Amino acid sequence: MGTTDVRLPRGVTIRRHRNETTINITFTYKGVKCREPLSHLTVNARNIRYAERLLGEIYNHIGRGTFSYADYFPKSSKLRLFGKTGNACQVKHYLSEYLAICQTRNLSPSTIRGYKKCMDALRDLHEVRAAELTPALLKNWIKAQTTVLKTIRNQLSFLRSALDEAVIDGVIPVNPVTLVKASRYRSQRPEESRYVVDPLSPDEVSALLHAAGNQQWENLFRFAINTGLRSSELCALSWKDIDAEKRQASVRNASVVGIIKTTKTRAGRRKVDLNGDALAALASQKMFTFEKGEFVFEDPKTGQPWASADAIRKKAWVPTIKKAGIRYRNPYQTRHTFATRHISQGANLFWLASQMGHKGPEMLFRHYGAYLEEYDGHTVKRVLRLADNPSKGAA
Repeated sequence: MGTTDVRLPRGVTIRRHRNETTINITFTYKGVKCREPLSHLTVNARNIRYAERLLGEIYNHIGRGTFSYADYFPKSSKLRLFGKTGNACQVKHYLSEYLAICQTRNLSPSTIRGYKKCMDALRDLHEVRAAELTPALLKNWIKAQTTVLKTIRNQLSFLRSALDEAVIDGVIPVNPVTLVKASRYRSQRPEESRYVVDPLSPDEVSALLHAAGNQQWENLFRFAINTGLRSSELCALSWKDIDAEKRQASVRNASVVGIIKTTKTRAGRRKVDLNGDALAALASQKMFTFEKGEFVFEDPKTGQPWASADAIRKKAWVPTIKKAGIRYRNPYQTRHTFATRHISQGANLFWLASQMGHKGPEMLFRHYGAYLEEYDGHTVKRVLRLADNPSKGAA
């Protein structure tokens, strides 16, 4: 039976060249009319029916949002338009691609180093095809980790940003990292749960600020102690977040391994009141970063925004603590210093909770119960009464 005797289905055509005849299929993808030859097929009725089934399969994948041009036509010139990635691409491909994107953005060397560490920590997932990385696989990966929960969250944050590129490429419809919560599958290690609140005394605060040496370090520490912001929030604080007239700072974002993202809870997005010391720190910092127009605090050695909380700890905090002769504790203790100082002054605990980004004072009881009893034997009873009737606790 000759090819002229076969009725061609819609979208299937026969193209005659000088030396051969090929079956072609035509379809529309992302608003573009695409015509691809099936040059490996002999023109006959059986292969024409195959072309019809293939065309139906392609339209089915397009309809479900799972079509990958590279998987079906790896040598097509259309890949210049649609990209060369396909369902066979491994997680490592997207981690490398995202790392390259970050490098072209001229991010600081410390940020890039942090990303590379995250990429190495995710090596068990490197060979998994992005299209086959399921929430179940991520759950098992989380359970197998031996690092602290915060580190796991940082690594997953990097993975999530990398796999966003796979979503853009149409390789996966949904980023699987967004469906998994690390704390649900990974309990805290004993050393994490035994974390001790160890605020700085007034004398230690004075010694710390005096020993900073670098004015930008001093400004950072002074602002942290007087606002209670987390180091990750300090990294992401921008000048547009500061309202000097209202004496407030809007906390919207945090920087995790150099990735700026919104705070992890709705309560975390808040307005923090600025006292005189906090405003003085900003006034001093203005000469260093205000003209740059974005972030308030920067690493004075690089002239770039602080890459992460860990960068602040290693580069600024540790040297200053040693120089001041203060017993070591981590930079998060500036936040505890802020909290315990206000507790000692009898601050309204609902106000204090809002300043620190908590939903309510329950977290204060959990962390600072001993301080509440020490500074005000009646505070706990008073707050519990207010919890039953919050309208009476307005500050």
